[in-house]
Amino acid sequence: MSSLSSRGQLNWVSGKRKWKSLNLNDKKNANMKKSIFVKSTLAALVLSSMSAMAADQDFEMHGYAKSGLLLNSDGNRSNSLGLFTNYGKFRLGNEQNTKIELLPTMKFTTDSGTWAKFRANLTHETNCTADWNCTDADGHDAQFREGYVEMGNLPFAPDAVFWAGKRYSSSNTSNHQYDWEYVQYNGTGGGVDKIDVGFAKMDVGLYAFMPSDRNNEAPVDDAQQGYPDDLSLNLWLKGIAGTGLDLQFVAHKMNEHSWHAGAAEDGIGLTAMYNFDGFYGITGGYSRIVAQYGQGLAAGDSLGKNGWGFANTEDTTSSRIVFDGLANVAQNWEVSTFAFYQTDSDYAPWSDWSSPSTKGSDRNIWAVGVRPHNQITENFAMQYEVGYEYIDEKKDGGAEGGLFKATIAPTIMLETGFWARPQIRVFATYAQWDDDAAAKLDSGYTRDGATDVLNFGVQAEVWF
Repeated sequence: MSSLSSRGQLNWVSGKRKWKSLNLNDKKNANMKKSIFVKSTLAALVLSSMSAMAADQDFEMHGYAKSGLLLNSDGNRSNSLGLFTNYGKFRLGNEQNTKIELLPTMKFTTDSGTWAKFRANLTHETNCTADWNCTDADGHDAQFREGYVEMGNLPFAPDAVFWAGKRYSSSNTSNHQYDWEYVQYNGTGGGVDKIDVGFAKMDVGLYAFMPSDRNNEAPVDDAQQGYPDDLSLNLWLKGIAGTGLDLQFVAHKMNEHSWHAGAAEDGIGLTAMYNFDGFYGITGGYSRIVAQYGQGLAAGDSLGKNGWGFANTEDTTSSRIVFDGLANVAQNWEVSTFAFYQTDSDYAPWSDWSSPSTKGSDRNIWAVGVRPHNQITENFAMQYEVGYEYIDEKKDGGAEGGLFKATIAPTIMLETGFWARPQIRVFATYAQWDDDAAAKLDSGYTRDGATDVLNFGVQAEVWF
């Protein structure tokens, strides 16, 4: 990723401003001058303290943006197409939303080499999916989704990185093709990364998180002060014994909240991830296999993440296996691959668990897909994607069926390769689904009773 950096002291550019007053007396002018003097003095003190605090200061700006138009053959706008499972969906030729993410970062380094870093994450998205500050009452023009400080190369722990604030976990893991973080721990808290324990590196973090529209709910026990929060203690062991094996353990704790009495109050989760050398040892690229298990607060929609299991029962359990990779097949061909399977038991989120009649059910979901990338010239590529998603809800009236989607996308780009950005792509997508899965689709696709659609559009995507 490229960045815009400046080293050394911050440069301030000052300009003269001519003030004009209308019917203001001398006393108000004097107060204005005094206010300007005070603010200028404070600014100078802040600048001086920053210069004294760090011998070297670096500023970087990173970011991500995507924006596009998605239409159907009737000439109407369409929404992204996928089964509603609270997980991802195959994204090529399947995104209508605009998302902009800016990550300004300031790093301070002393003469001794000790460093501190501050980062903010400012996000806008037309579809409001942010984890923080994202309610209808607040609006969603922009959210600060991160704001934290890291410190490292400290004399008493030179390899460790300490952090505190609102942050995405450094261990979050996603698949770009399916647009899904199957490991996702976000929230406000603190911890230490990269602790050397001999046989592995260890990350430890405490996260507190609730969705914005639920973070002021009262506890069931009205004698308690404050508000329930999903508190999760996250422990990662990475590169165990010099191999590609990582192990994660998470423990959740949360008091019952008034709108959902009888729900889970704790839970445990486990993740085992093996990172292969290349594409499963066959060719170049990357690949990993991930196995996950969760119970209670760590199950269902909160498997592999935090903050979304507060509507589970204590007996809700979930298991998942993920296959995620990218193969360098030939000089001009790369193929992204993704597949997962998940099974849930006693799953009935958002139900009234205080009622004896409430019963959970079993659910199985899986998806598999490939995205070949063929680099035709330095600045032009052909991308293709084929994906299939399936859901089986074992309950009365539950959905049982699948969705097939295929896309072709001519792409112009600045450089070569699957990961090269910026890209501008036009696309055509055909999708077909089973009648018994129609309830899990956006109603815009099922309004006329059809079971297939042809979409097309254009999209820009960039990260830096």
